[in-house]
Amino acid sequence: MEARERLLTPGEVASLFRVDPKTVTRWAAAGRISSIRTPGGHRRFRESEVRALLRGETAATPAPRQSIEDERARS
Repeated sequence: MEARERLLTPGEVASLFRVDPKTVTRWAAAGRISSIRTPGGHRRFRESEVRALLRGETAATPAPRQSIEDERARS
C-alpha cells in the first residue's frame, strides 16, 4: 500500500457499488473485501482495492479476517 492511499468509508464504498452500507460491512465481515480499523473501531477500505473490485479484478489471496480480539491477543 502506498503511504498516502485514500481510505473510503463504508458509505462511500456502498455508493460506488450501489448497495446499502450494511452490505459493505457484511462483505468485510465475511472476508470478501479487506478493511482497516481506525483507532475508534470504524472500518475503512483501501480505494485501490475497491476500484479493482469494481473493475472485476479479484485478489489472488483473500485478506485474512481479523477481529478486535485478535489484535488484543497480539498486544
